[in-house]
Amino acid sequence: MSSFYIKNIKTFLEADEKTVLSDLAAGITSLNFELNEETLNSWKDVIAQLRPCLRSIVSKNPGAADWSILLEYVIPMINQRIDCVLIAGDLILVIEFKGGESTSGAQALRQAQEYALNLADFHEESRHRIIVPLALGSFKTLKPLDTTNAGKGAIVTHEQLEETLKSAIKTWGNKAASIDTRRWDKSRYFPVPTIVQAASSIYANHDVKDLANSKSGIENLKETEKCIVDAVNEARLNGSKKLIILTGVPGAGKTLAGLNAVQTVQAKLDASKEQASFLSGNSPLVEVLQEALKRDVRRSGKKNTRSIQSRIRNMHTFVNETYVDTENRPPAERLVVFDEAQRAWTSAKNKKKFGRDISEPDMVLDIMARHQGWAVVIALVGGGQEIHGGEAGLAAWGDAIIKHPDWEVLTSPEALHGGPSVAGSRLFRSEVGIPLKIKESKDLHLAISKRSIESEVTAAWVNAALKGDVVKAAELSTEGLSIWVTRDLTSARKWLKDLSDGNRRVGLIASSGADRLRAEGVETPTFTFLGGIDYKRWFLDDREDHRSSNQLEVALSEFEMQGLEIDVSGLLWGCDLIFKDGKPLPRRLKGTSWEKISGDGDPQAGADDNSMRTINKYRVLLTRFRKAMVIFVPKGDIDDLTRAPDDFDSIYAHLKACGLKDLPA
Repeated sequence: MSSFYIKNIKTFLEADEKTVLSDLAAGITSLNFELNEETLNSWKDVIAQLRPCLRSIVSKNPGAADWSILLEYVIPMINQRIDCVLIAGDLILVIEFKGGESTSGAQALRQAQEYALNLADFHEESRHRIIVPLALGSFKTLKPLDTTNAGKGAIVTHEQLEETLKSAIKTWGNKAASIDTRRWDKSRYFPVPTIVQAASSIYANHDVKDLANSKSGIENLKETEKCIVDAVNEARLNGSKKLIILTGVPGAGKTLAGLNAVQTVQAKLDASKEQASFLSGNSPLVEVLQEALKRDVRRSGKKNTRSIQSRIRNMHTFVNETYVDTENRPPAERLVVFDEAQRAWTSAKNKKKFGRDISEPDMVLDIMARHQGWAVVIALVGGGQEIHGGEAGLAAWGDAIIKHPDWEVLTSPEALHGGPSVAGSRLFRSEVGIPLKIKESKDLHLAISKRSIESEVTAAWVNAALKGDVVKAAELSTEGLSIWVTRDLTSARKWLKDLSDGNRRVGLIASSGADRLRAEGVETPTFTFLGGIDYKRWFLDDREDHRSSNQLEVALSEFEMQGLEIDVSGLLWGCDLIFKDGKPLPRRLKGTSWEKISGDGDPQAGADDNSMRTINKYRVLLTRFRKAMVIFVPKGDIDDLTRAPDDFDSIYAHLKACGLKDLPA
């Protein structure tokens, strides 16, 4: 079941209170929710407030007796419960009741909006339907129904509910089409969680297959999980050592798969002797996930967060501390997942930082090879994501594994042959010297992005646009791409604010090389926040907090954003990447003028190819949104050579040629 109570309005009005309460009680106990006096009193209030309103509506419009009422509708998988859903013909009304003055009207409406957005985005029978969120209670501040935008909803008292319902039905109702209520109640639900939500759910022991569904159903993440777990079990059984390479387009769920692998394998190990850890060279990702999980632990009433900190760790710290063990002891970890493994350091960067002429992939395999018996390294690889100098790229793992011929390699075809998801890079630089213990598995490639709720073509469009293939990009843009462009920053901010209903997170992002955005009234993003503001708060704090991304005051760069995401992004395009004759031209600001960046765009060179590193910055930034994105291209200033209008015009013209439409009014 999904709803505790589902009837037509006629039956609801004719039934006595005890019958309705009995049905609700049966529903809550069947799902092991707590039934207490507070809950019963809340239900009595709901019944008492709804009945007079609905009785009046039916007396004036007898057809309303056939509408449906669903009380305590449980949104599948995430255990959110909607107080009341009214289905009037083809119109869905989501009502959140609040008793007393414990919650503000704005907070209650935001909760109703969040329910409505989750239904619209993930509930199969609700897609493309009009859904109106309503907050009902004795609030000090009220908000009338916005008849120009159903999603904005209203904050009303029970005396105003009847007129509000009538207005909503008059504005958006369609008597010619009706929703099948029973089918709606049993609808499939395909959530697309943020990486923070996914991590929290996995560490609460939810199954990955319940968290990674796309609109079309369960994709191959479940098969990927099975492939990885089977390979780990085989290594444990045979006492062998394996390197597993998992590839995927941005937002396809690589990090999710890695987190789940750590949790799944750790459950089978003796924690006092063997560990499994998720490691990442991406400090912002590690810190945001650790902070989010700590907050979850604190909310649950538990105090110990050390297990979270040990399970999700910084890769560079792990390698540096473990490699120098004077007794050459193996680490506690038998399995390590290296997220964004293409960002491992080259030997040159390691030598510069620590005086060790060895690459990080070499170090990782050396460290894990100390184990007697089994050990597994899982490398999660996203191509074209190298944004720091000294990041070695996928090929460095191939170089390392050639030096460890006793290791078995299980990899995706994309990693071996250089597909688009890895931006043309390959595991091995040539066909010579490839180890014999290598197997391919298509289940180790995640081809469909689950980050973008609205479209699955975002990553392909981004690759085409940055490559300069305007024909391909324009073709892909017709497949539901949720990206717009504007030359007006005020309009972009207003558009972002308008899409921040419910708990949706919006924010500004920009390249670290977009130095002249200051002239537009936007501070240039830096790796450490201005004034010491914590970027974890940018991602996690409530919208009212001045440090929240929803304030649209501080833009994050690719360094903070990589591996993370927000619902709606505003990308501020700088002059560090313009387009000449349809081709990308990466640049850097030197003094008062821009100079071309050297490099030939070799994907095998990793981030040591300077021009490729700049293009990769924008590849990261263009794939950080879940719902939609607007790209702001400044108009420039003819009297300022660092903000030449021709340069910005080239960017705008290229994006338009790639199929982007101007931001609608």
